[in-house]
Amino acid sequence: MGRRIFRWVARTVVTVVLLTVAAAILDYMSHRVTPGTVLMVKLAGPVNERGSTSVMGAVRGAHETPLNVVRRAIDKAMRDSRIAGLAIEIIDPTMELAQAQELCGLIRRFADSGKWTTAYIETAGEFEPGNLAYMVASAAGEVSMMPRGELNLIGVQMREIFIRGTLDWIGVKPDMDAIGIYKSAKNLFTEKGFTPAQREEDESLVESFYQQLVSQIAAQRHLDAAAVRAIVDRAPLDAPGALKARLVDKLEYEDEFSDRIKHRGGNDHAVLEYADYERPRMLPRLSHPDKIAVIYGTGEIDRGSGGFDPLLSPGGTSMGSDTMADAFKEAREDDAVRAVIFRINSPGGSVIASELIRRQVELTARKKPVVVSMSSYAASGGYWVATAAKKIIADPGTVTGSIGVLGGKFNLAESAAKLGVTTDAVARGQNVTIFDQFTDFTPEQRKLLHDQLLGDVYQDFVKRVSDSRHLTIEQVDKIAQGRVWSGEQAIGIKLVDALGDFDAALKEAKAEAKLPVEKPVRIEELPEQPGLIEQLLGGLSARAEFASISARLLAPWWPLLRAELARRGTLPALYCSRFLVM
Repeated sequence: MGRRIFRWVARTVVTVVLLTVAAAILDYMSHRVTPGTVLMVKLAGPVNERGSTSVMGAVRGAHETPLNVVRRAIDKAMRDSRIAGLAIEIIDPTMELAQAQELCGLIRRFADSGKWTTAYIETAGEFEPGNLAYMVASAAGEVSMMPRGELNLIGVQMREIFIRGTLDWIGVKPDMDAIGIYKSAKNLFTEKGFTPAQREEDESLVESFYQQLVSQIAAQRHLDAAAVRAIVDRAPLDAPGALKARLVDKLEYEDEFSDRIKHRGGNDHAVLEYADYERPRMLPRLSHPDKIAVIYGTGEIDRGSGGFDPLLSPGGTSMGSDTMADAFKEAREDDAVRAVIFRINSPGGSVIASELIRRQVELTARKKPVVVSMSSYAASGGYWVATAAKKIIADPGTVTGSIGVLGGKFNLAESAAKLGVTTDAVARGQNVTIFDQFTDFTPEQRKLLHDQLLGDVYQDFVKRVSDSRHLTIEQVDKIAQGRVWSGEQAIGIKLVDALGDFDAALKEAKAEAKLPVEKPVRIEELPEQPGLIEQLLGGLSARAEFASISARLLAPWWPLLRAELARRGTLPALYCSRFLVM
């Protein structure tokens, strides 16, 4: 009996050892990088905040560019002596200004490490603007373009859509209110053109973004800003025109670009895709004992678990209050987590959900530092949830602020009658019809909406910003009023603490946690992403593909599709809606 047990134990040990050795060999072979390798980053499809290098992540990654994976790969490659250079292929990406600025920062930091960078751009737009695609390419040491490509560096436009005429035609009466003269999301339904406040706000944003675009391209291409503005005013340019204007350095096809980097400097270079370079190992490696948790809050803010929302949210997902609560609880109860970075990319949403998430940030901040890193949007509810953090860092192109509230309902009675639908009701209660979408607000209900349902929320919002930003109520009210600011503008009015990308937020989190800035830490991303089986069973890969296609097909209708009021016409909302063409 004893010998039998011994033989079983011995066989088990030998089997485990052999499997471990085999896994180690496979791990080594799959992660082997030869000296002189070129890291290849291909930007195609939507640039999303978060992705995965798992099997399902690779499938989805063919149709999108996960910014977190690109960031990890480039950061690691900077310190890897086997990586000689960085090649960026820009095929057909869609992104926001802040995301483009973060990509530019990554490329420039890689170059600052003493290694070379090069970029190939197929076309900077095709009968559409190509500002951001070109801006990212211009961050590289040299830029080449396909000989038939277009350089549509045509400037910045913000177009608002107004459907009041359509609603009048179909018999739907919008009954809306807002606290804040610049809280203009309701104008989509209530107006037929710009209000003076909305035009003032949009003019200010467009000017800020235009100057950022021009100055960054000028700096990256070593051109005078006035020269870049002159080029913008005569764009679009064809590829030879872009070469003559010194915006690109070579005209070549993708295969020629690929061959050239493989033999750069007369040497043979292997080319390694960033997703393969960053793919996790089969066997766990010894990790740093100190962790910094990165909690991603992406999309429209909803109560509950959030989830798939391709039409109304950045990245096709929504930020659920329950999911965020679980993530913050996990981070604050993990003793190895020294600080938290709350990465926000949200135009706002539910008041209740925003406050539930803000409370979790507050509870976490009592135990360990919380630093907010703002991406493309952190406006309205997206700013509300940031107020409890220790520090707020935004990109210059972040859309933030929008400290205001709106709400109301649609009266569908006339529209229903046109379709032959009639309705009647019996009721008890003075205000039972306040949320009824077949009646107007009574004068008493309209006062209740303005003073309590919206007014109390606005006062609470202003008070929270006043306390967290160390400003007086009067100071906050002056810069609030539902007005949206760029990150560059927000720092001047003290809504953010510093301008910078994710790397700047990471350095700040380390400093707040009293960790040396140069000390490596383990990054733990939360909430946890679904595993392979869960994704397959839930069909998330197919949904992600649908989200990607939907985002492109429906882009011109974002203001309509994103509008919280269109979906939930009876609820007060902390919401910012913008359609920026770049």
